[in-house]
This record gives sequence, structure tokens and C-alpha cells, in this order.
Amino acid sequence: MAGAFADLRDGLGRRPQLLVVPVLVFELLAFGGAIAYLVRLSFYESATTAAYRSGTWTLANYAELVSNGLLQERLLFSLRVGAIVTACSLLLGFVYAYAAWRASGRKRTLLLGAVLVELLISIVIKVYAWKPLLAPDGTVNDLLGGVGPVELLNNEVGVVIGLVYSMLPYVVLPVYATLATLDETLLEAARELGASRARSVLEIVVPQAMPGLLAGGVTAFAWSTVAYAAPSILGSTAERTIANEAGRFINGTYDWPRAAALSVEAILVVLLATALAVGLVRRFGPRGATEGLL
Repeated sequence: MAGAFADLRDGLGRRPQLLVVPVLVFELLAFGGAIAYLVRLSFYESATTAAYRSGTWTLANYAELVSNGLLQERLLFSLRVGAIVTACSLLLGFVYAYAAWRASGRKRTLLLGAVLVELLISIVIKVYAWKPLLAPDGTVNDLLGGVGPVELLNNEVGVVIGLVYSMLPYVVLPVYATLATLDETLLEAARELGASRARSVLEIVVPQAMPGLLAGGVTAFAWSTVAYAAPSILGSTAERTIANEAGRFINGTYDWPRAAALSVEAILVVLLATALAVGLVRRFGPRGATEGLL
């Protein structure tokens, strides 16, 4: 037995790539199987007395996505919200990560600890916490004083605020991880050579942070585009994403094939947008910015 374990250890030492085989098997079974079932479900015919009509094949569910104006509006709203949330999250996340990187001691611990604590809170709880803050008689309007009341709830503004707050940790942590590898003396050298603080950040820090920004941006866009909780809690009936519409098909009309087709569309749109973003960064961004992503 000891000899068998020794041979296995030696084999893994010569071929360390074998260590990822269990992970790949799990991915194929858990996620690949689920995606395959979702795709098959999208080709079923809808039924009035069941979730779908077994043994059938149809393209009607995908034709509905193209011809239905409401579904097209939901898709455009999802993409718009995803783009706005991603842009805001990248800007605020970079500033926060840069501040944490430049801080030291307890300040750095406090800044990073706050991000980690926010990750431990359920997204539903985080979104609900914004309702009393954004209400017409809430905390934010109280701080605005005579400017308000400003409508921040039951509209797109509230949805964006809730999503940006939820997505920030997923931008801050990868950006901070990339900045942690940057030699701070490079900034000092740039300042001594006459570069302003803003220019030194733009020409030294931002390129170094590009892999983290890209990873955080992909995560923020993918999650916010198909967000469910924030539009349901902070938006009105007009602020609904693809995920909300798919939920309506499943729980309201009990039309699983149409919900599956809408979900497949959402996956494809997110993948295409992600591939486009990575391609643009690879083409125009610094070298190595997309290493390990695609």
C-alpha cells in the first residue's frame, strides 16, 4: 500500500496537471450537465397542464425571444444596467483598492476587513438594507436636506445603487491582489521625474491593475446583467431583468421551456460580451492583462 501511494505521489510530481482532473470532472458533471439539461429544456413545447410536453422539439421558444417586444426590452434593460453597474463598480472599486493598497497597518486591515465582511452577508439582506436608506423619508434624503425628496427607490437608480454596492467586493479584491505585486518605489520614481500624482497613477498603477479590473469587470457584468434580487426589491415593475422575466415564466405562467430559452439567451449574451471585453483589452490594453482569462 505504501508503495502504491509513493508511486502515485511520484506520478503527480512528474505530471502536476493531473491534479486538476477531479475538478474538471466535477465541473463537467455539475455545471456541464446542468447547462445541457437547460438547453434541452428550451427546445420542449410548452404545455397547459404541465411544465413542458415531453418528447417534443421546437424552435418556437427562441422565435418568441426575437418577436416579443417585451422580452427584447428586458434584454436591453439588463445590458444597460449591467454596463452602468460595471462602470461604476470598476471606478469605485479601483479607488477603494488603491486606498487600501496605499494604507498601512490598521487602516489597511479595516478597509480590507470591511470588504470581506460584506461578502459574508446575503445579497438579499444587503439589498433590503437599502430600502430604508433610499426611501423618500430615508437616510439619504435626510442628508440631502432641502434638495429632496429625491426619488431613489422603485426606479433604475435604486437598482443600480444596490447592485454597485453588491458588486464592489468582487472588484476590490482582485484589483488589490494585482496592486499588491506592484513595487511602490516605481511611483516615487515617477514623482521624482516630474510626473504628477494623477499621471503616475494612470501610467503605472492602472496598467498594473488591469488584470484585476478585467476580472472584476467580468464578474460585475455577468452578475448584474442577470440580477434578480435588486430589481425585484429596489425597482418597479418596469425595472426587470432577464432573470426576473425567467422567474415569472417559471412561477407565474409555469412555462419552463420559455424560461429555459431566455436563460440560454442570457448565458450567450454574457459570454459574448465578456469575450468582446477581453478581446478589446487584449488588443488595446497592456501586455499580459488577459493572461489566464481566455
